[in-house]
Amino acid sequence: MDLLSRFLNFNDENQLFEKNERILLAVSGGKDSVLMTHLFAKAGYSFGIAHCNFKLRGESSEMDEALVFNLARQLNVPFYATSFDTEEIARERKMSIEMAARELRYQWFEDLRQQHQYDYVALAHHQNDAIETMLLNLTRGTGIAGLHGILPKRDRFIRPLLFLIREEVEAAIDKWKLTYRDDESNFSTKYTRNKIRLEIIPKLKEINPSLEKTFIENAERFEELNELLKTYTTTLREKLFIARDVNSYTISMEKLQQLHPVRTLLYELFRPFNFTSDVLDDLLSVWTKKNQSGKYFNSVTHSLVMSRKDLILEPLMDQPLQELIPLTPGEQKKFGNFIISAQNSQVEKVEHTFDKIQVDEEELVFPLQIRHWREGDWFKPLGMKGKKKLSDFFISLKIPVTDKMRVPVVVNGNGDVIWVAPYRIDDRYKITDKTKKVVTLECIKWK
Repeated sequence: MDLLSRFLNFNDENQLFEKNERILLAVSGGKDSVLMTHLFAKAGYSFGIAHCNFKLRGESSEMDEALVFNLARQLNVPFYATSFDTEEIARERKMSIEMAARELRYQWFEDLRQQHQYDYVALAHHQNDAIETMLLNLTRGTGIAGLHGILPKRDRFIRPLLFLIREEVEAAIDKWKLTYRDDESNFSTKYTRNKIRLEIIPKLKEINPSLEKTFIENAERFEELNELLKTYTTTLREKLFIARDVNSYTISMEKLQQLHPVRTLLYELFRPFNFTSDVLDDLLSVWTKKNQSGKYFNSVTHSLVMSRKDLILEPLMDQPLQELIPLTPGEQKKFGNFIISAQNSQVEKVEHTFDKIQVDEEELVFPLQIRHWREGDWFKPLGMKGKKKLSDFFISLKIPVTDKMRVPVVVNGNGDVIWVAPYRIDDRYKITDKTKKVVTLECIKWK
């Protein structure tokens, strides 16, 4: 079967895209991306060409861009180019040049795809790239997902050359006499991927000359195993993660501790929430110890908080905790997910344990303040003679550690806690037969 037929078959078998869809090709000017471009042209697909100039190789980088521009003009297809000061950006973000270049190009490709209404971005990775990725992932540490290497299709990125090995790419370039440019940095072992390609893989091929075939077969098995694990953990997650609201969950630690193998399953269960294995190892080291309530573990997007026998999973708060919001009669103020209002009103019988209370105006010092709970806060709950710490009050109501920081506490101008909204009024501020003027406080959850 000729190369073009294999290319078309690979696209069909992996359902990369439909013939009528528009594809944005990421073209560096090297052998792989130049061959991919000519295969798209020979197949008659609709495509445009995008080129990133990372400004890492001086005049050579400019010559790469010129070659790709001429290729787009020769084929009469749209051409898009951008440049980055990659070294400076890598320093600012405190990451390697390799990682900075990867982030920059992937984000630009996706922005370009959306802006010009392309359906997918095509990247010119072949089987040898997949092997390098697998070895790189193993070196850095990975779950099963990292062992399948590079997938033919992921989100809006496709890799239509994954049916080829490097030698086949080179043979096609020679046969079709295609013009390309070698990136001399590809031959420098100061980059980790290059070290794997130039030093490690040749040694492995001495042991197994059919290394590419073996790795691709292994990658397919790992992908099937990964799909099986994903299906199992999805079902397990639906069973164990009890929704508290739209974005947060309660998870029984006892049920998690019964899992086997617990470390692997814990990692897979929490992987969608960006928890690293190190953070989950920290959780494993303490979750059977006593007096750990309130201990928390963060990912870049979420927090896990130990609350008695459960874990509370929720997104990290986008904004810092609010402090001291003043409130006077006739006003309403937003506080987290609540709206707190104060109104002068007539004396009426009000149930003081829910979202509306009435307090004796003569006892108030304005402005009142709305704030979060603080360590040491206390009040006298309605109907009790003695005082109670708010921390103990939250425990008595079984309010999770994560939720108590979201509870609005309405404080008098003299520092007394008037209302733990919407749970309980302070007994000192209730209306009595002697009350002449009242203020009605209301707490409404708005999202």
